[in-house]
Formats: sequence, structure tokens, C-alpha cells
Amino acid sequence: MGKIGTGSNKNRTSRSNKNEQKVKASNGSKRKKAVRRNSHEDKENLPGCVQKTNVHKRKREPLQPTSSISDHYPKKKRVVATQKEFYSMSNKPLGYCLIINNYNFERTSLGNRRGTDKDKDDLTRVFENMFFKVEVQDDLQASDMQNVIKELAERDHTQMDAFVCCILSHGEKGSVLGIDGKPVPIREVTQPFAECHTLVNKPKLFFIQACQGNEAQQGVWMADGQENTREGTFEKVSHTAATHGVPKDADFLIGIATVEHYKSFRHTKHGSIYIQELCKQLESGCHWKEDIHSILTKVNRIVSSKILQGCKQMPEVHYTLTKTLVLPMKHAS
Repeated sequence: MGKIGTGSNKNRTSRSNKNEQKVKASNGSKRKKAVRRNSHEDKENLPGCVQKTNVHKRKREPLQPTSSISDHYPKKKRVVATQKEFYSMSNKPLGYCLIINNYNFERTSLGNRRGTDKDKDDLTRVFENMFFKVEVQDDLQASDMQNVIKELAERDHTQMDAFVCCILSHGEKGSVLGIDGKPVPIREVTQPFAECHTLVNKPKLFFIQACQGNEAQQGVWMADGQENTREGTFEKVSHTAATHGVPKDADFLIGIATVEHYKSFRHTKHGSIYIQELCKQLESGCHWKEDIHSILTKVNRIVSSKILQGCKQMPEVHYTLTKTLVLPMKHAS
């Protein structure tokens, strides 16, 4: 009887354990379902932008060596200067170069401009080497200067890329002088070329060797335009070319020997300080493809640094160029 009772107790204990396991399993299943249900409900209550976070993510690309990473991403386009930013300088001859060289002022109270022929010769050489067709006019009266300028402005410059005019003379405020002592306003020198249709959008360069003032300078200098000047190694070039003589039209450049109110200097044998330095820097700078603005800045710096027996000179440049100008130069043979 005792054995039978013991077996019955074991059976009841076994059935009780199985029932407990079933209950636990059932409770666990219910909890998992409840968690999934709650999770689903929570997602439905989230904003739409957050619900989309489980969308398929783009597969992460493997790391690349640094040498090839730049090839993987698109490169930014570099801003490169185009040929349109430069004046075209391809025609030969490149253009006309007019040189007006006034030396003989014997019929006036002004002295002869000794040393000016050296300037004329050096300007001729430099601009011929830049493929310009040089034309020299010596000792012109005021009316003759105007006629020569008018005739040249009326020519056909279609096959030319530029124009240059160099005037070597005495001057006064806003004007250059003919050998008769009569003034030609700088505006009347430049304006005919502003109205030349075949020079539109082409650079028009003017270089004027004349003083821009008549203020007294001390030393063994001669002042063009003054009576009874003393003999000396250098001479002063008198009078002025005023600021209002600068054209407002496009594509002009005017380089003048000195700023307003002051005199410039000319060596009686070796030419003027300004023109000689201009020729030197044009030959050097154009050979190395420097633009005209950089070249004239060097001229200003070098001329202004000179001390001529206690006197100074500061060249001046006015321009309305709309592009970069690089003048060609023949290679030295």
C-alpha cells in the first residue's frame, strides 16, 4: 500500500510540473505578441518622416585608397581665363604707329628740343620690333599736326589690331605745341581716333613727352618754353597736359611724362628720361609677355626713383582699356 501511494504522488507531481510549463510558455507567447503589437502601434503613432527610417539603406561602399578618392567624386570646374579677356594681337602689321617729333622751335621764344631725335629713333626701333608700321613726322606746325592726325584717323584700320601715337614736343596745360608755338588740345589729338569705326574695340595708345606744369625747378636744367634758359646736360620740358584731356571713350591709354603741374626732363644727347625708360621696359616686358599696365607701372617706379640733380619726375598713365593688352615683340636674332 505504501508503494502504491508513493507512485500516485509522483504522477501528480509530474502532471503539475507539465501544467506549470504550459502556463509559462503560454504567458511568454502572450507577452511577445503584446510587445510586437505595442511596437507596431508606437510606429503608427510616429511622424511619417521617422517611420521611413527602416527603408532599405544604400549599401555602404568599400573604402578606397586616397589616390583614387578624388576620381570617385565629381571635380569642380575651374574658372579659366579665356582669350576674350585679351586684345587680339595677331595681325601683321599690327597697326600704325605715328611719331610726331618737334625739334625746331627757333621761330618762337621756346628753345629747340635737343635730344629729341634719340627718342624718335628708339621709339621707331621698338615699335617696328612690335610689328607696327611706323610713320615719322618731323617739325609740324599746329595745323599740320591736326591734318596728319585727321588723315591717319580716316584710314581703314580693319586689318590692324591697334594704333599708337607718340608726340615729342613742348606743351602747355591741356595741349601740345606745334613748332609755331600754337597749342593743339590733347582732346583733339585723341578724339578723331575715338570716332574711327575700324578702330572700335581696339587699343589706341598715346605716349606724350611734354611737361605737365611750369613750376620752377632748381639746378643746371633747361626748361622748354622759357626764354634765356641755361645750357645743361638735361633740359626741362615745360607746360602741362591737363586731366580733362584724357578721353572718356573706351580702349584708350595715354602715358604722359609727368603728373600735372610739374616738368619732365630730357637729356640733350641721350633723350628724355621718360621715353628712354619706356623703350627699355617695352623691349624687356613685351619679350616676357607682360601686359602694358605692368610695364608702365615699372616705368613709373623707375623714373620716379631717379634724382636728377635734386629734381624728381613722376610719370602718369590714364586708360580706359577694357581688356588685358600684351604687345608682341620680335625675338632677338
